Amino acid sequence: MIVQLEELIKKYNYEDRVMSALMLGLIDLDLSKDYEQGDEVELKSVFSYNLDSKLELEMVKDIMTQQFQDPDDDLSSLLGDLGISLN
Repeated sequence: MIVQLEELIKKYNYEDRVMSALMLGLIDLDLSKDYEQGDEVELKSVFSYNLDSKLELEMVKDIMTQQFQDPDDDLSSLLGDLGISLN
């Protein structure tokens, strides 16, 4: 799915208009083991991002942090706090 999304962005030449950061992780557990707090587990992950600068990275991180802290907050409010308008 991530590859398809990237292909769509390229197909329509939106690389300079799309800001994205995706991370998909699968926690790999040995189901025969009893885990305790603090035990390490393996995380198999895939990353994809379309960002032009460290500033864009920080903006995406801020949006994700704010949304995680208040999942009922709407996107317009979050973006408005960062000086971004959906209009």
